[in-house]
Amino acid sequence: MPEQELYRKFARYYDLIYQWMDYPGEVEFIKQMVELHQQSPGNNLLDVACGTGNHAQYLTDSFNVVGLDINPEMMDIAREKVPEMELIQGNMKEMDLDREFDTIICLFSSINYHTNLLELEKTFKRFYHHLKPGGVLIFDLGFCTENWEEGRMLVDAAVDGDLQLARISQSRLYDGVFDANFVFLIKEDGIMDFEVDQHRIGVFSTPEVNRIAEGVGFKTHIYGDYSEIPWNEEKDERPVFVCKKPLEHEL
Repeated sequence: MPEQELYRKFARYYDLIYQWMDYPGEVEFIKQMVELHQQSPGNNLLDVACGTGNHAQYLTDSFNVVGLDINPEMMDIAREKVPEMELIQGNMKEMDLDREFDTIICLFSSINYHTNLLELEKTFKRFYHHLKPGGVLIFDLGFCTENWEEGRMLVDAAVDGDLQLARISQSRLYDGVFDANFVFLIKEDGIMDFEVDQHRIGVFSTPEVNRIAEGVGFKTHIYGDYSEIPWNEEKDERPVFVCKKPLEHEL
């Protein structure tokens, strides 16, 4: 399935599937990290893979937010949810916006939509190019070799009025890529439907990703599960990267 098809059939179910997410808590972490690490003086933020605007809705009180996403259906929902946010349809792997930002975020495993390290490095270079000196990039690795559990069955279920929804997947890794076939079972207004949503997700080691980010020129810090505590490989935590583009005198 082409990348631009991701979630297109299921955009209207996205918020229901992920209603358990702590978006306000993650945004609070972002604000703390910007305060701690950012040295550029502005507040222009680019939300890469902004989806339906779940982080952006809590960011607009502190930042001038621009959202970038590949999926027009998701963007339609974000536009209703966060009408003050400028939205741009595009792919992070081809991003060329001809402007710089103080903060770039790419959250909730979105960076895992790179299937090899060379591809990831090219995107990091694009992020670096779009940041002002002293600006910060924040992203997480929802999937990494340190927290990978081969063969694990994942089931998400939700009910909203007459809508009943289940999503099923199993973690299988082939040459470092998780070919995620999410099986959707949907019952709405008494009618059952069955669909498969295909995603190709890269699973890398955290040190490898850190090496590439530092090779591009970032000064990196890695935190565990959106806390202020440094990431610990032994604790099965989601690594969250905060990467600063050095000021000119630091180069």
